[in-house]
Amino acid sequence: MKLRFISILFMLPLMIGLAQAQVGMEADKSPSLKVIGLYSLSADKEAYSRFIREKIAFHDPANFSEEHKALFRRLGRGDALHPFTDEDRKEWEDHLRHHMDDAAMLEVLVSNPDTNFDVGAFVQPDPSQAESFWQVAWNEKFLTSDGEKLLEHDRKSKLPDVKQYRVVFVIHFWKPDLPLRSSYGELAPPSIQPLPERLWRLAPYELPS
Repeated sequence: MKLRFISILFMLPLMIGLAQAQVGMEADKSPSLKVIGLYSLSADKEAYSRFIREKIAFHDPANFSEEHKALFRRLGRGDALHPFTDEDRKEWEDHLRHHMDDAAMLEVLVSNPDTNFDVGAFVQPDPSQAESFWQVAWNEKFLTSDGEKLLEHDRKSKLPDVKQYRVVFVIHFWKPDLPLRSSYGELAPPSIQPLPERLWRLAPYELPS
């Protein structure tokens, strides 16, 4: 009996260690979200102005390829091929700045997402507005876990089929004094920084349709 008691005493720390390791492994597999970056689209004036110029030039029919011009004509849209006037460019710039001046892009590390995870659940609730006017995630892009490459995934599944990745998205009219809600509760973003060149390239802003 004494030997058995001594044996149990020796085994007890081992059993506790195994139990703690098991808990740790289960915790590692739990869904989690971490906001890696909160970025302003307009903070870097030079990069912001460059993006706006490039966006306007892209939509200017004067810069369309001959193939695209021929397509417009086949569709009966030849009247839309007039080059932008100064007024057109000003209208486009005002439209872009209206949406982008106060927009924020968030970069979130997603680990072990389950079926409850939904990019559409990223929302900034604003008690001063009706819920239908709360700003939700827009223009989401998925990146590898190091944030250096776009992540290819099956569009039918909507989400990447990997255990860890980053999602970047825009919240329009960002208000720093309000929380960010997600599938797993409220998140605490870091202080806002200028949008890095990496994300201008990997996740360029698109106007809401």
